[in-house]
Amino acid sequence: MAHPHLAQTRAQFQARVHRTKNRLVAIPAAVQRELGLERRRDNYLALVSIRRARAGRWNHHYVKLTYDNEFAIPADVTGIGPGDELEVKIHRFIDDVSVGAAAAPSGADLLIWRARNAQAGGRTEQSASTNT
Repeated sequence: MAHPHLAQTRAQFQARVHRTKNRLVAIPAAVQRELGLERRRDNYLALVSIRRARAGRWNHHYVKLTYDNEFAIPADVTGIGPGDELEVKIHRFIDDVSVGAAAAPSGADLLIWRARNAQAGGRTEQSASTNT
């Protein structure tokens, strides 16, 4: 079954693979404006479909956009080289955010966590009455 997000296309355009930039493809300025893309340091991940212009099968990949809204042709896409004309469909953008360390539970969350993780019979009585 095809990826469900491939059913929607947010943008479609033709572009040329850069000859000197290691198989980078730039999203045209008009498309960037239409999509509301700006230059940003930690740019988006994008779900794209690419193929040589007017021929071949579509290759579906997640790619990382550069600061200038360009992306590299993945290494497993063979037959596409510098200077080739491509058809590109952009299906989805995903914000690239880093995952922080999980915060330690506190307050009521700590009590709930301790109740869920309590071991049965884990508490022992330490006092012993000894009469001599």
